[in-house]
Amino acid sequence: MKITNSFEELAGGDLDVFAPKAPKPEVSVPTASQLDRVARDQGFNVDNRPITRKPLKSGRVAGRDRPEPMTLRIRVTDWNRFSAFCERNGYTVADGFERLTLLTNDL
Repeated sequence: MKITNSFEELAGGDLDVFAPKAPKPEVSVPTASQLDRVARDQGFNVDNRPITRKPLKSGRVAGRDRPEPMTLRIRVTDWNRFSAFCERNGYTVADGFERLTLLTNDL
C-alpha cells in the first residue's frame, strides 16, 4: 500500500507558490499642517471650530451661561433635598448649585 501526499497534489507539486509576498512600500501620512496648506492651495477654507456640547435637560433652563454636562454620584435623598430647595426658591439647578458654592466660601 502506497501513501500519497495530498498536499503535494494541491500545490501542483511545488511549494514555491507559498512563498511570502514582497512587502508593500511604506506610505507616508501627511500631517495636519500639510493638509491645511494643500486645502488652502486648492481654495478650501479649513475651519475647525471647537466642539460645543449640548446642555443636559434638568427641568429648568439656566438663564445665564450654558452648563457643561457632567456626571455626579450623589445619594437620592440628597438630590431630593436639593431639588426641593431649588423648587422652593425658584432656582434652576445651576443657580442652586452656584448658591451652595457661594455658601462654601464662608466655611
